[in-house]
Amino acid sequence: MNSSSLTVGRTRSGQASALSAQALQSRERVARRAGLALLAWSRRQDQRRTHEAVRLRRETQMLAARVREDAFQRVALRTR
Repeated sequence: MNSSSLTVGRTRSGQASALSAQALQSRERVARRAGLALLAWSRRQDQRRTHEAVRLRRETQMLAARVREDAFQRVALRTR
């Protein structure tokens, strides 16, 4: 709907109501976009929490801990 044609010839209160309707529509659009962004974020978080992803993360953490320990032992043995 073209709101500019509705406000022509109206008083200031009519213009104010048209402006407040436009502001409400803008807020609704922003809220809708924010809601969609939150849904997308939530879905990405769920994908990260899959069993396979959790297993791979744990394996990677354990491997990294072993590598750090091996590197520390090599450095410690060289300094003695």
